[in-house]
Amino acid sequence: MATNIAIDIGTYKTVLSSGNKIVLELPSVVTVDTDRWEPLYFGEKAFSTIGRTPDSLTCVFPIERSVIADYDVAEAMLREYMTTAFGSRIIKPKVMIVMPSGVTAMQHHSVADVVEASGGRNAATIEAPLAVAVGLGIDFTLPRGSMVVDFGAGTTDVASLSMGGIAACDSIPVASRDLDESIIKYVRKNYNILIGLTTAEEIKKKIGSAVERPLEVAITVKGRHLHTGLPTSFEITSSQVYDAISVNCYSIISGIRRVIEKTPPDLVADIMTDGIHLTGGGALLSGFANLLEKCIGTKVHLAKDPMHTAVNGAAMALKNPRFLENVDFEYRALRELEIEG
Repeated sequence: MATNIAIDIGTYKTVLSSGNKIVLELPSVVTVDTDRWEPLYFGEKAFSTIGRTPDSLTCVFPIERSVIADYDVAEAMLREYMTTAFGSRIIKPKVMIVMPSGVTAMQHHSVADVVEASGGRNAATIEAPLAVAVGLGIDFTLPRGSMVVDFGAGTTDVASLSMGGIAACDSIPVASRDLDESIIKYVRKNYNILIGLTTAEEIKKKIGSAVERPLEVAITVKGRHLHTGLPTSFEITSSQVYDAISVNCYSIISGIRRVIEKTPPDLVADIMTDGIHLTGGGALLSGFANLLEKCIGTKVHLAKDPMHTAVNGAAMALKNPRFLENVDFEYRALRELEIEG
């Protein structure tokens, strides 16, 4: 029976954790009826329809930049995923939801409302950098600076931590999805060929790199030629992909520098000594950790399981509230009871 649930509702994937294990990991995409906007397919089945739907169907990403873009579709998706993961074994569970750093109180409330409408209770939110720090086992309650970078699909969350809280943070609106879109634009401009998100992601995973590879590699992919309208194959090289995504990579590093500039100098000294902790799905991009080390001038520690660090940290924080004892945190349901009383 699920009593504690951690949820990371990402731009590309939604991950549910309970009982110290990942119980569900599915794409954050829903295929809906275009006229009635009624959800028809969820998860992998919906993801397989991207770029392949007739006019009567539309693929919707209800989460944009890690915040809710379509409330009704997000609620239906979460309800489906919670039912898939737990069935009827949910009895008023406590739920911890991972959110980007720096989002508004209204956005926190919106996500908590969706989770509660989907079957959760006692919903609370935790900012991604704090969840990552807990998941990595960083003792950020000490008077010593730590820095975490969560390179996700929709946002890159950066924060310097000390004394149980966030000293400086930013949610950079450049992340893994932007790399995919840059590849699409590059191919369209240089080849006059249109490719979809899934093809762009495949290119990025196979030959994408944040630094120029010493040995160039290439793959052959398919798309639709803009002039003839016919399907066509073409070859793209790793150096071309580097040209397409390098601006995005340096934009993320510029955002990290801005957070360092806002961090008190004594904490910066600690960070430069101990290094930066890198996590998130985008952290798996070849060469990004090396590029970050070179540009910032300190060690970069890549998490062992970067895809699940945040949701694992949220689960740990839910189980052990002492991790957040110095943070402005409380369960939403408890706050409402206090107001009503």
